[in-house]
Amino acid sequence: MRTLTDVDAEWPFDSEKTDTRPWRATDELAGRLGVLPGSLLQHETVERLEPGGRSTMLASAWWQGRRRPHVSFVAELGVIPLNEVQAHALGLLVDSLAYRVMRTRLDAHGAPTETADLILPLDRWTIRL
Repeated sequence: MRTLTDVDAEWPFDSEKTDTRPWRATDELAGRLGVLPGSLLQHETVERLEPGGRSTMLASAWWQGRRRPHVSFVAELGVIPLNEVQAHALGLLVDSLAYRVMRTRLDAHGAPTETADLILPLDRWTIRL
């Protein structure tokens, strides 16, 4: 079991980018980023690995334009069932439960610079914030 204490910390082990296709902002992403629904967003999904090579977390991030520095963040914790892609990447069954941390990075004026979903399997993580 790993313990997540800082949702904005850099991952200290290996990671693999698994998707870098641009996305159109859904209503939810548009609200989190302060953009119009349908706006073109940059996107990446990264599979974060444990030292032994097992996938332990998926991190999908979205931003508009170039990535900008941030000075703070807000985060919300929930639980979701894994979809087929997430379950396959994490070596779990579809509909297995996982933590979903929705993290939004903010600039010095409080404007969103990036938003991300961190997907952490319940059987591998404890959350301590």
